[in-house]
Amino acid sequence: MKTPAIFVALLALILPLPALADEPTDSIDSTDSIDSIDFPVPPVHPSASAADAVREMALDDCIALALENNLDLRIQRLTRTAAAIDAEGASGTYDPSLALGAKRSRTETEGTAAGTSEGVLSTTRTETDENAFTAGIQGDTSFHGLSYDLSARAGDSSGTRANNPFDTTTASAGLTLTQPLLRGFKTPATHYRIATARTLSDEAALALEQKIQSTVAAVEAAFYALIQARETIAVREKALALAEQLAADTERKVSVGTAFALDARQAASQAATARAELSDAHRAAAVAHNDLKSLVFADQRTVRNLRIDARYTLDPARVPTDPAASGDLALDLRPDLRAQRLALVRQGIEVDYRRNQTLPSLDLVLGAGVAASDEDTYPDAFSQLASADEPYWTAGLTFTIPLGNRAASAAHRQALANAERMRLELRRLEENALVEVENATAALDTGWEKIAATREARACAEDALSAEQKKLDSGQSTPFVVLQLQRDLTTARQSEIAALTDYLRLASALSLAEGTLLRRHHLDLDTSPAP
Repeated sequence: MKTPAIFVALLALILPLPALADEPTDSIDSTDSIDSIDFPVPPVHPSASAADAVREMALDDCIALALENNLDLRIQRLTRTAAAIDAEGASGTYDPSLALGAKRSRTETEGTAAGTSEGVLSTTRTETDENAFTAGIQGDTSFHGLSYDLSARAGDSSGTRANNPFDTTTASAGLTLTQPLLRGFKTPATHYRIATARTLSDEAALALEQKIQSTVAAVEAAFYALIQARETIAVREKALALAEQLAADTERKVSVGTAFALDARQAASQAATARAELSDAHRAAAVAHNDLKSLVFADQRTVRNLRIDARYTLDPARVPTDPAASGDLALDLRPDLRAQRLALVRQGIEVDYRRNQTLPSLDLVLGAGVAASDEDTYPDAFSQLASADEPYWTAGLTFTIPLGNRAASAAHRQALANAERMRLELRRLEENALVEVENATAALDTGWEKIAATREARACAEDALSAEQKKLDSGQSTPFVVLQLQRDLTTARQSEIAALTDYLRLASALSLAEGTLLRRHHLDLDTSPAP
Protein backbone atom coordinates (compact mmCIF):
# COMPACT_ATOMS: atom_id res chain seq x y z
CA MET A 1 0.00 0.00 0.00
CA LYS A 2 1.16 3.53 -0.82
CA THR A 3 -0.89 5.35 1.84
CA PRO A 4 1.95 5.49 4.41
CA ALA A 5 4.29 6.94 1.80
CA ILE A 6 1.79 9.67 0.89
CA PHE A 7 1.25 10.40 4.59
CA VAL A 8 4.98 10.78 5.09
CA ALA A 9 5.20 13.14 2.10
CA LEU A 10 2.42 15.33 3.47
CA LEU A 11 4.17 15.51 6.83
CA ALA A 12 7.35 16.57 5.09
CA LEU A 13 5.52 19.44 3.45
CA ILE A 14 3.81 20.59 6.65
CA LEU A 15 6.65 20.23 9.16
CA PRO A 16 9.82 22.31 8.60
CA LEU A 17 12.94 20.27 8.08
CA PRO A 18 15.81 20.95 10.51
CA ALA A 19 18.52 23.19 9.19
CA LEU A 20 21.50 21.28 7.93
CA ALA A 21 24.84 22.11 9.39
CA ASP A 22 27.60 23.33 7.15
CA GLU A 23 29.87 20.50 8.22
CA PRO A 24 29.01 16.97 7.02
CA THR A 25 27.52 14.69 9.64
CA ASP A 26 28.02 11.01 10.07
CA SER A 27 25.01 9.00 9.02
CA ILE A 28 23.65 6.41 11.39
CA ASP A 29 23.11 3.05 9.87
CA SER A 30 20.03 1.29 11.09
CA THR A 31 22.09 -1.83 11.51
CA ASP A 32 24.40 -0.14 14.07
CA SER A 33 23.80 -0.91 17.73
CA ILE A 34 23.19 1.79 20.28
CA ASP A 35 26.68 1.23 21.73
CA SER A 36 28.33 2.00 18.43
CA ILE A 37 26.70 5.42 18.05
CA ASP A 38 29.06 8.31 18.90
CA PHE A 39 26.84 10.71 20.83
CA PRO A 40 28.11 14.27 21.31
CA VAL A 41 29.70 14.83 24.73
CA PRO A 42 28.82 18.02 26.62
CA PRO A 43 31.78 20.27 27.43
CA VAL A 44 33.46 19.53 30.74
CA HIS A 45 34.93 23.02 31.08
CA PRO A 46 32.04 25.41 31.61
CA SER A 47 33.19 28.77 30.37
CA ALA A 48 32.34 31.95 32.26
CA SER A 49 29.80 34.29 30.80
CA ALA A 50 30.79 37.65 29.42
CA ALA A 51 29.42 39.32 32.55
CA ASP A 52 31.62 37.29 34.89
CA ALA A 53 34.58 39.10 36.42
CA VAL A 54 37.70 37.28 37.54
CA ARG A 55 39.64 38.57 40.53
CA GLU A 56 43.06 37.23 41.40
CA MET A 57 43.34 36.87 45.16
CA ALA A 58 46.03 35.55 47.43
CA LEU A 59 45.33 34.12 50.86
CA ASP A 60 46.15 37.39 52.63
CA ASP A 61 43.71 39.23 50.34
CA CYS A 62 40.93 36.81 51.25
CA ILE A 63 41.68 37.13 54.98
CA ALA A 64 41.71 40.94 54.83
CA LEU A 65 38.35 41.07 53.06
CA ALA A 66 36.84 38.49 55.41
CA LEU A 67 37.90 40.48 58.46
CA GLU A 68 36.25 43.53 56.92
CA ASN A 69 33.07 42.00 55.48
CA ASN A 70 32.27 38.83 57.41
CA LEU A 71 28.82 39.15 58.97
CA ASP A 72 29.65 36.98 61.98
CA LEU A 73 32.55 39.28 62.80
CA ARG A 74 30.34 42.33 62.43
CA ILE A 75 27.89 40.84 64.89
CA GLN A 76 30.68 40.01 67.34
CA ARG A 77 32.12 43.53 67.04
CA LEU A 78 28.72 44.98 67.91
CA THR A 79 28.57 42.67 70.91
CA ARG A 80 31.98 43.94 71.98
CA THR A 81 30.86 47.55 71.53
CA ALA A 82 27.73 46.95 73.59
CA ALA A 83 29.80 45.44 76.42
CA ALA A 84 32.18 48.41 76.39
CA ILE A 85 29.27 50.85 76.49
CA ASP A 86 27.81 48.92 79.40
CA ALA A 87 31.14 49.23 81.26
CA GLU A 88 31.18 52.96 80.55
CA GLY A 89 27.62 53.25 81.83
CA ALA A 90 28.51 51.37 85.01
CA SER A 91 31.30 53.85 85.69
CA GLY A 92 28.65 56.54 85.56
CA THR A 93 27.43 55.28 88.93
CA TYR A 94 29.88 57.73 90.51
CA ASP A 95 28.37 60.67 88.64
CA PRO A 96 26.67 63.02 91.12
CA SER A 97 23.02 63.92 90.86
CA LEU A 98 21.53 67.37 91.28
CA ALA A 99 18.19 67.62 93.06
CA LEU A 100 16.11 70.79 93.04
CA GLY A 101 12.83 71.26 94.82
CA ALA A 102 10.21 73.91 95.50
CA LYS A 103 7.15 73.57 97.71
CA ARG A 104 4.38 75.83 98.97
CA SER A 105 2.06 74.76 101.77
CA ARG A 106 -0.68 76.22 103.96
CA THR A 107 -1.87 75.01 107.34
CA GLU A 108 -4.70 76.15 109.59
CA THR A 109 -5.02 75.04 113.20
CA GLU A 110 -7.35 75.86 116.08
CA GLY A 111 -6.71 75.55 119.81
CA THR A 112 -7.59 76.97 123.19
CA ALA A 113 -5.59 78.92 125.68
CA ALA A 114 -6.15 80.54 129.06
CA GLY A 115 -7.82 83.81 128.31
CA THR A 116 -9.19 86.29 130.88
CA SER A 117 -8.51 86.62 134.57
CA GLU A 118 -11.81 84.94 135.24
CA GLY A 119 -10.30 81.80 133.72
CA VAL A 120 -12.41 81.74 130.63
CA LEU A 121 -10.68 79.79 127.81
CA SER A 122 -10.14 81.69 124.62
CA THR A 123 -10.01 80.16 121.17
CA THR A 124 -6.75 80.61 119.23
CA ARG A 125 -6.35 80.14 115.47
CA THR A 126 -3.14 79.81 113.48
CA GLU A 127 -2.81 80.28 109.74
CA THR A 128 0.57 79.58 108.17
CA ASP A 129 1.79 79.91 104.58
CA GLU A 130 5.20 78.34 103.86
CA ASN A 131 7.52 78.43 100.88
CA ALA A 132 10.48 76.04 100.75
CA PHE A 133 13.28 75.79 98.20
CA THR A 134 15.88 73.00 98.26
CA ALA A 135 18.96 72.19 96.22
CA GLY A 136 21.35 69.34 96.70
CA ILE A 137 24.11 67.26 95.13
CA GLN A 138 24.24 63.60 96.13
CA GLY A 139 26.51 60.80 95.01
CA ASP A 140 28.76 57.88 95.84
CA THR A 141 32.53 57.78 96.01
CA SER A 142 35.00 55.00 95.28
CA PHE A 143 36.15 54.94 98.92
CA HIS A 144 34.52 51.86 100.46
CA GLY A 145 30.95 52.90 99.73
CA LEU A 146 31.21 56.42 101.16
CA SER A 147 28.27 58.58 100.01
CA TYR A 148 27.75 62.31 100.34
CA ASP A 149 24.83 64.75 100.33
CA LEU A 150 25.61 68.44 99.96
CA SER A 151 22.34 70.33 100.36
CA ALA A 152 20.98 73.83 100.91
CA ARG A 153 17.51 74.95 101.97
CA ALA A 154 15.78 78.27 102.08
CA GLY A 155 12.20 79.12 103.01
CA ASP A 156 9.84 81.64 104.47
CA SER A 157 6.86 81.28 106.77
CA SER A 158 4.14 83.88 107.20
CA GLY A 159 0.67 84.07 108.71
CA THR A 160 -1.14 84.80 111.98
CA ARG A 161 -0.82 83.12 115.33
CA ALA A 162 -3.34 84.02 118.02
CA ASN A 163 -4.32 86.99 115.93
CA ASN A 164 -0.68 88.11 115.81
CA PRO A 165 0.92 88.30 112.36
CA PHE A 166 4.37 86.84 111.78
CA ASP A 167 6.79 86.60 108.84
CA THR A 168 10.17 84.84 109.15
CA THR A 169 12.82 83.54 106.73
CA THR A 170 15.10 80.55 107.39
CA ALA A 171 18.00 78.92 105.53
CA SER A 172 20.54 76.17 106.03
CA ALA A 173 23.48 74.58 104.17
CA GLY A 174 25.36 71.46 105.13
CA LEU A 175 27.18 68.30 104.19
CA THR A 176 26.18 64.79 105.28
CA LEU A 177 28.53 61.81 104.89
CA THR A 178 27.44 58.19 105.24
CA GLN A 179 30.16 55.56 105.63
CA PRO A 180 29.30 51.82 105.76
CA LEU A 181 31.43 50.01 108.31
CA LEU A 182 30.28 46.41 107.77
CA ARG A 183 27.96 45.66 104.86
CA GLY A 184 29.05 47.66 101.83
CA PHE A 185 32.52 48.51 103.17
CA LYS A 186 34.76 45.94 101.48
CA THR A 187 32.62 45.38 98.38
CA PRO A 188 30.16 48.22 97.88
CA ALA A 189 27.43 47.79 95.30
CA THR A 190 28.86 50.49 93.04
CA HIS A 191 32.27 48.83 92.93
CA TYR A 192 30.63 45.46 92.30
CA ARG A 193 28.67 46.75 89.31
CA ILE A 194 31.62 48.59 87.77
CA ALA A 195 34.11 45.73 88.23
CA THR A 196 31.64 43.21 86.81
CA ALA A 197 30.86 45.35 83.76
CA ARG A 198 34.55 45.99 83.03
CA THR A 199 35.37 42.31 83.27
CA LEU A 200 32.50 41.44 80.94
CA SER A 201 33.82 44.04 78.50
CA ASP A 202 37.27 42.44 78.57
CA GLU A 203 35.67 39.02 78.07
CA ALA A 204 33.79 40.36 75.03
CA ALA A 205 37.09 41.63 73.60
CA LEU A 206 38.58 38.15 73.96
CA ALA A 207 35.47 36.60 72.41
CA LEU A 208 35.97 38.93 69.44
CA GLU A 209 39.62 37.89 69.20
CA GLN A 210 38.61 34.23 69.26
CA LYS A 211 36.02 34.88 66.55
CA ILE A 212 38.65 36.61 64.43
CA GLN A 213 41.00 33.64 64.79
CA SER A 214 38.28 31.15 63.92
CA THR A 215 37.31 33.26 60.89
CA VAL A 216 40.91 33.36 59.68
CA ALA A 217 41.14 29.59 60.14
CA ALA A 218 37.90 29.10 58.21
CA VAL A 219 39.15 31.31 55.37
CA GLU A 220 42.40 29.35 55.28
CA ALA A 221 40.55 26.04 55.13
CA ALA A 222 38.22 27.30 52.39
CA PHE A 223 41.13 28.75 50.42
CA TYR A 224 43.11 25.52 50.57
CA ALA A 225 39.98 23.56 49.66
CA LEU A 226 39.64 25.70 46.54
CA ILE A 227 43.31 25.12 45.70
CA GLN A 228 42.82 21.39 46.16
CA ALA A 229 39.72 21.45 43.95
CA ARG A 230 41.59 23.37 41.27
CA GLU A 231 44.52 20.96 41.33
CA THR A 232 42.10 18.02 41.28
CA ILE A 233 40.60 19.42 38.07
CA ALA A 234 44.08 19.52 36.55
CA VAL A 235 44.67 15.90 37.59
CA ARG A 236 41.33 14.83 36.16
CA GLU A 237 42.05 16.66 32.92
CA LYS A 238 45.34 14.77 32.60
CA ALA A 239 43.55 11.52 33.37
CA LEU A 240 40.94 12.28 30.70
CA ALA A 241 43.64 13.13 28.17
CA LEU A 242 45.45 9.85 28.88
CA ALA A 243 42.22 7.85 28.72
CA GLU A 244 41.13 9.46 25.45
CA GLN A 245 44.56 8.94 23.92
CA LEU A 246 44.56 5.29 24.90
CA ALA A 247 41.02 4.89 23.57
CA ALA A 248 42.00 6.42 20.25
CA ASP A 249 45.13 4.28 19.98
CA THR A 250 43.23 1.13 20.86
CA GLU A 251 40.47 1.91 18.36
CA ARG A 252 43.11 2.34 15.67
CA LYS A 253 44.69 -0.99 16.59
CA VAL A 254 41.30 -2.68 16.47
CA SER A 255 40.80 -1.31 12.97
CA VAL A 256 44.06 -2.87 11.80
CA GLY A 257 43.46 -6.10 13.68
CA THR A 258 46.20 -5.80 16.32
CA ALA A 259 43.80 -5.39 19.27
CA PHE A 260 40.51 -6.84 20.34
CA ALA A 261 37.20 -4.98 20.31
CA LEU A 262 36.90 -5.65 24.04
CA ASP A 263 40.07 -3.63 24.62
CA ALA A 264 38.51 -0.74 22.74
CA ARG A 265 35.36 -0.92 24.81
CA GLN A 266 37.37 -0.96 28.05
CA ALA A 267 39.38 2.06 26.93
CA ALA A 268 36.20 3.92 25.91
CA SER A 269 34.66 3.11 29.29
CA GLN A 270 37.72 4.48 31.05
CA ALA A 271 37.46 7.71 29.02
CA ALA A 272 33.77 8.07 29.86
CA THR A 273 34.50 7.50 33.54
CA ALA A 274 37.24 10.12 33.39
CA ARG A 275 34.81 12.62 31.89
CA ALA A 276 32.29 11.94 34.67
CA GLU A 277 34.97 12.33 37.35
CA LEU A 278 36.08 15.59 35.75
CA SER A 279 32.51 16.84 35.97
CA ASP A 280 32.45 15.89 39.66
CA ALA A 281 35.71 17.78 40.15
CA HIS A 282 34.20 20.90 38.55
CA ARG A 283 31.16 20.62 40.82
CA ALA A 284 33.38 20.26 43.90
CA ALA A 285 35.39 23.28 42.78
CA ALA A 286 32.20 25.32 42.42
CA VAL A 287 31.15 24.40 45.96
CA ALA A 288 34.61 25.26 47.33
CA HIS A 289 34.53 28.56 45.43
CA ASN A 290 31.14 29.50 46.88
CA ASP A 291 32.26 28.53 50.39
CA LEU A 292 35.21 30.90 50.11
CA LYS A 293 33.05 33.70 48.68
CA SER A 294 30.57 33.36 51.53
CA LEU A 295 33.40 33.94 54.02
CA VAL A 296 35.09 36.77 52.13
CA PHE A 297 32.10 38.85 51.01
CA ALA A 298 29.08 39.97 52.99
CA ASP A 299 26.58 40.48 50.15
CA GLN A 300 26.51 37.53 47.76
CA ARG A 301 24.17 39.33 45.39
CA THR A 302 26.76 41.93 44.53
CA VAL A 303 29.44 39.31 43.79
CA ARG A 304 27.20 36.78 42.08
CA ASN A 305 29.20 37.11 38.82
CA LEU A 306 32.59 37.38 40.48
CA ARG A 307 34.97 34.45 40.25
CA ILE A 308 37.93 34.21 42.61
CA ASP A 309 41.16 33.11 41.00
CA ALA A 310 43.05 31.77 44.01
CA ARG A 311 46.80 32.29 43.68
CA TYR A 312 48.98 29.91 45.65
CA THR A 313 52.00 27.75 44.94
CA LEU A 314 51.29 24.32 46.38
CA ASP A 315 54.75 23.75 47.82
CA PRO A 316 54.56 24.24 51.60
CA ALA A 317 57.66 24.52 53.75
CA ARG A 318 57.98 22.32 56.79
CA VAL A 319 56.75 23.83 60.04
CA PRO A 320 58.97 22.97 63.04
CA THR A 321 57.07 21.44 65.94
CA ASP A 322 57.67 21.44 69.69
CA PRO A 323 54.72 20.07 71.69
CA ALA A 324 55.93 21.50 75.00
CA ALA A 325 56.52 25.00 73.61
CA SER A 326 53.23 24.89 71.74
CA GLY A 327 51.43 23.87 74.91
CA ASP A 328 52.93 26.80 76.82
CA LEU A 329 51.84 29.16 74.04
CA ALA A 330 48.32 27.78 74.14
CA LEU A 331 48.03 28.28 77.91
CA ASP A 332 49.25 31.87 77.61
CA LEU A 333 47.70 33.08 74.35
CA ARG A 334 44.49 31.23 73.60
CA PRO A 335 41.63 33.73 73.92
CA ASP A 336 39.17 31.13 75.19
CA LEU A 337 41.44 30.29 78.13
CA ARG A 338 42.09 33.94 78.88
CA ALA A 339 38.37 34.64 78.75
CA GLN A 340 37.68 31.79 81.17
CA ARG A 341 40.28 33.18 83.58
CA LEU A 342 38.60 36.57 83.39
CA ALA A 343 35.25 34.93 84.04
CA LEU A 344 36.76 33.33 87.14
CA VAL A 345 37.98 36.74 88.31
CA ARG A 346 34.49 38.12 87.75
CA GLN A 347 33.06 35.27 89.79
CA GLY A 348 35.52 36.09 92.56
CA ILE A 349 34.09 39.61 92.66
CA GLU A 350 30.63 38.03 92.91
CA VAL A 351 31.75 35.85 95.82
CA ASP A 352 33.21 38.83 97.71
CA TYR A 353 30.08 40.89 97.16
CA ARG A 354 27.71 38.11 98.23
CA ARG A 355 29.81 37.39 101.33
CA ASN A 356 29.72 41.07 102.27
CA GLN A 357 25.95 41.09 101.88
CA THR A 358 25.63 38.50 104.65
CA LEU A 359 26.97 40.99 107.23
CA PRO A 360 24.78 43.29 109.31
CA SER A 361 24.58 46.94 108.37
CA LEU A 362 26.51 49.45 110.46
CA ASP A 363 26.63 52.97 108.99
CA LEU A 364 28.41 56.01 110.39
CA VAL A 365 26.56 59.24 109.60
CA LEU A 366 28.35 62.59 109.99
CA GLY A 367 26.88 65.99 109.22
CA ALA A 368 27.88 69.61 109.58
CA GLY A 369 26.65 72.95 108.34
CA VAL A 370 25.38 76.40 109.11
CA ALA A 371 21.87 77.73 109.57
CA ALA A 372 19.96 81.00 109.67
CA SER A 373 16.64 81.38 111.48
CA ASP A 374 14.08 84.06 112.18
CA GLU A 375 15.42 86.47 109.59
CA ASP A 376 13.32 89.13 107.97
CA THR A 377 14.28 88.57 104.34
CA TYR A 378 16.17 86.11 102.17
CA PRO A 379 19.19 88.43 101.89
CA ASP A 380 19.32 88.59 105.68
CA ALA A 381 19.21 84.77 105.85
CA PHE A 382 21.97 84.36 103.28
CA SER A 383 24.08 86.94 105.12
CA GLN A 384 23.58 84.97 108.32
CA LEU A 385 24.71 81.79 106.53
CA ALA A 386 27.83 83.51 105.27
CA SER A 387 28.74 84.66 108.74
CA ALA A 388 28.27 81.09 110.07
CA ASP A 389 26.91 82.40 113.33
CA GLU A 390 24.64 79.37 113.74
CA PRO A 391 26.74 76.26 113.03
CA TYR A 392 25.59 72.73 113.72
CA TRP A 393 26.96 69.22 113.52
CA THR A 394 25.61 65.71 113.90
CA ALA A 395 27.15 62.26 114.37
CA GLY A 396 25.47 58.93 114.71
CA LEU A 397 25.47 55.21 114.03
CA THR A 398 22.80 53.11 112.38
CA PHE A 399 22.93 49.39 113.12
CA THR A 400 20.67 46.91 111.31
CA ILE A 401 20.70 43.15 111.88
CA PRO A 402 18.86 41.06 109.29
CA LEU A 403 16.90 38.32 111.01
CA GLY A 404 17.66 35.02 109.34
CA ASN A 405 19.22 36.57 106.23
CA ARG A 406 18.66 33.32 104.36
CA ALA A 407 18.49 34.94 100.92
CA ALA A 408 21.93 36.57 101.25
CA SER A 409 23.42 33.40 102.72
CA ALA A 410 22.04 31.27 99.89
CA ALA A 411 23.33 33.70 97.28
CA HIS A 412 26.79 33.52 98.86
CA ARG A 413 26.82 29.72 98.85
CA GLN A 414 25.65 29.66 95.26
CA ALA A 415 28.40 32.08 94.24
CA LEU A 416 30.98 29.83 95.92
CA ALA A 417 29.64 26.76 94.10
CA ASN A 418 29.73 28.59 90.75
CA ALA A 419 33.30 29.71 91.40
CA GLU A 420 34.39 26.13 92.08
CA ARG A 421 32.60 24.95 88.94
CA MET A 422 34.32 27.62 86.85
CA ARG A 423 37.72 26.65 88.30
CA LEU A 424 37.12 23.08 87.20
CA GLU A 425 35.95 24.24 83.78
CA LEU A 426 39.13 26.27 83.38
CA ARG A 427 41.22 23.26 84.32
CA ARG A 428 39.31 21.12 81.83
CA LEU A 429 39.80 23.72 79.08
CA GLU A 430 43.53 23.85 79.81
CA GLU A 431 43.84 20.08 79.68
CA ASN A 432 41.83 19.92 76.45
CA ALA A 433 44.02 22.64 74.96
CA LEU A 434 47.18 20.70 75.79
CA VAL A 435 45.75 17.53 74.26
CA GLU A 436 44.63 19.49 71.19
CA VAL A 437 48.13 20.89 70.75
CA GLU A 438 49.67 17.43 71.17
CA ASN A 439 47.36 16.02 68.51
CA ALA A 440 47.97 18.96 66.20
CA THR A 441 51.76 18.66 66.40
CA ALA A 442 51.63 14.89 65.87
CA ALA A 443 49.30 15.32 62.91
CA LEU A 444 51.59 17.95 61.42
CA ASP A 445 54.64 15.68 61.69
CA THR A 446 52.84 12.74 60.12
CA GLY A 447 51.40 15.07 57.50
CA TRP A 448 54.89 15.98 56.37
CA GLU A 449 55.82 12.31 56.19
CA LYS A 450 52.68 11.68 54.15
CA ILE A 451 53.73 14.35 51.64
CA ALA A 452 57.04 12.56 51.07
CA ALA A 453 55.30 9.18 50.76
CA THR A 454 52.62 10.37 48.33
CA ARG A 455 55.19 12.24 46.27
CA GLU A 456 57.27 9.08 45.95
CA ALA A 457 54.16 7.04 45.13
CA ARG A 458 53.20 9.49 42.39
CA ALA A 459 56.68 9.40 40.88
CA CYS A 460 56.68 5.59 40.91
CA ALA A 461 53.21 5.52 39.33
CA GLU A 462 54.41 7.83 36.55
CA ASP A 463 57.45 5.61 35.89
CA ALA A 464 55.31 2.46 35.92
CA LEU A 465 52.81 3.93 33.46
CA SER A 466 55.56 5.19 31.18
CA ALA A 467 57.26 1.78 31.14
CA GLU A 468 53.99 -0.08 30.58
CA GLN A 469 53.03 2.32 27.78
CA LYS A 470 56.28 1.50 26.01
CA LYS A 471 55.55 -2.20 26.43
CA LEU A 472 52.10 -1.66 24.96
CA ASP A 473 53.52 0.22 22.01
CA SER A 474 55.85 -2.72 21.37
CA GLY A 475 53.05 -5.24 21.71
CA GLN A 476 54.28 -6.71 24.98
CA SER A 477 51.38 -5.50 27.14
CA THR A 478 47.63 -5.02 26.98
CA PRO A 479 45.44 -1.91 27.20
CA PHE A 480 43.83 -3.35 30.33
CA VAL A 481 47.12 -3.14 32.24
CA VAL A 482 47.73 0.39 30.99
CA LEU A 483 44.21 1.40 32.05
CA GLN A 484 44.87 0.10 35.55
CA LEU A 485 48.16 1.99 35.76
CA GLN A 486 46.45 5.15 34.56
CA ARG A 487 43.94 4.84 37.36
CA ASP A 488 46.76 4.23 39.82
CA LEU A 489 48.57 7.35 38.61
CA THR A 490 45.43 9.48 38.96
CA THR A 491 44.88 8.17 42.47
CA ALA A 492 48.53 8.86 43.38
CA ARG A 493 48.35 12.40 42.03
CA GLN A 494 45.19 13.09 43.97
CA SER A 495 46.72 11.64 47.13
CA GLU A 496 49.72 13.94 46.76
CA ILE A 497 47.52 16.99 46.31
CA ALA A 498 45.42 15.96 49.32
CA ALA A 499 48.57 15.49 51.41
CA LEU A 500 49.90 18.93 50.44
CA THR A 501 46.66 20.77 51.18
CA ASP A 502 46.06 18.74 54.34
CA TYR A 503 49.48 19.80 55.59
CA LEU A 504 48.55 23.44 55.10
CA ARG A 505 45.30 22.93 56.97
CA LEU A 506 47.11 21.09 59.76
CA ALA A 507 49.58 23.97 60.12
CA SER A 508 46.64 26.36 60.41
CA ALA A 509 44.99 24.08 62.98
CA LEU A 510 48.17 24.04 65.09
CA SER A 511 48.37 27.84 65.05
CA LEU A 512 44.71 28.01 66.06
CA ALA A 513 45.32 25.55 68.90
CA GLU A 514 48.31 27.61 70.07
CA GLY A 515 46.46 30.92 69.76
CA THR A 516 49.16 32.23 67.38
CA LEU A 517 47.13 32.30 64.17
CA LEU A 518 47.00 36.10 64.01
CA ARG A 519 50.69 36.31 64.78
CA ARG A 520 51.48 33.86 61.98
CA HIS A 521 49.67 36.12 59.51
CA HIS A 522 51.26 39.25 61.02
CA LEU A 523 47.85 40.59 62.02
CA ASP A 524 47.73 43.10 64.87
CA LEU A 525 44.02 43.78 65.13
CA ASP A 526 42.41 46.22 67.51
CA THR A 527 39.57 44.51 69.35
CA SER A 528 38.48 47.70 71.09
CA PRO A 529 34.96 48.88 70.30
CA ALA A 530 34.27 51.21 67.42
CA PRO A 531 33.68 54.83 68.47
